[in-house]
Amino acid sequence: MKELILLGGGGHCKACIDVIESEAKYRILGILDSADKVGQSILGYEYLGTDDDIQSYVDLGVYFLITVGQIGSSSLREKLAKMLSSRGAKIATVISKRAYISKSASVGVGSIVMHDSLINAEAKIGVHCIINSKALIEHES
Repeated sequence: MKELILLGGGGHCKACIDVIESEAKYRILGILDSADKVGQSILGYEYLGTDDDIQSYVDLGVYFLITVGQIGSSSLREKLAKMLSSRGAKIATVISKRAYISKSASVGVGSIVMHDSLINAEAKIGVHCIINSKALIEHES
């Protein structure tokens, strides 16, 4: 299994953990978030540090997934994506075993496709996207 660090430890992170565990492709090492959370844990995974620690995990060759949600604005997710890219980080793509993705559809790196989602023919999902539970992305979207 590939080792994985999650960026952001809020409610969306909890939903991501469930999908990651069910996919059984990545082993979660822990979560990077704000300094006040270090030493605490959610769903059995420890907050290991902050964004300042990203480079040390990049150097270890682990994968990253942005698990910050996107209510109201995508600015934090965009900032984290740029930070990971500029540091040469390996980026995870997570797809629930309970999702359906057409063989002619594509899912960009860093995206997560949650449980019971359906991505139809020739749909194109960009990078670092959240396809939430039970979402329907129709053909050629």
